[in-house]
Amino acid sequence: MKYLLLVTFSLFIAACGNQEKISNNQAQFEKTSIVKTDSKKPSGKTPYTSPGKPSAPINLDYSFDAKPTLGQPLSVNIKLTETQSAKPVTAALKYSSELIEHKSIRKMSFKSSAQESSQVITITPTENGIYFINIQASTEVNGQTMYKAFSIPVEVGEVDWEKHTRPEGTIKNDSKGGKVISFPAAE
Repeated sequence: MKYLLLVTFSLFIAACGNQEKISNNQAQFEKTSIVKTDSKKPSGKTPYTSPGKPSAPINLDYSFDAKPTLGQPLSVNIKLTETQSAKPVTAALKYSSELIEHKSIRKMSFKSSAQESSQVITITPTENGIYFINIQASTEVNGQTMYKAFSIPVEVGEVDWEKHTRPEGTIKNDSKGGKVISFPAAE
């Protein structure tokens, strides 16, 4: 009996000693984790955000004189402005093949002094669907020519934008978990 009492008492003391060690380890772990979280405190600076690709500071304003209709001439008012120092803007235009232009206007210039000026082009849609007037605009910034591309969508008739903007290929996951669009081979 004394032996059993001695063994139980020894186990109790050993358990208390281990409990103290466990408590010390937890306290040490908590101290370590507190140090880690303190080191990740924000320094008061905002995180870096990428400015994206540089492009010319140009704005596009456009409007149609009427709703685009198959076979009917359509006037498009275009205005390009440089937003920083009001320098002149030049533009090269390219039309979808389904849009017939009345005057062959491939280049336009917008003067800085005429802020209210816009230029008009006239096109005639030959098919129902979504077609584009593509504009490559340029201006001078700090002694260098900078460019910005725009597209003016021309919706003729009933248009299904979801069908038009659906990816052409098949989306698959690669071995690293990234997404890849697979297109059929063009031969």
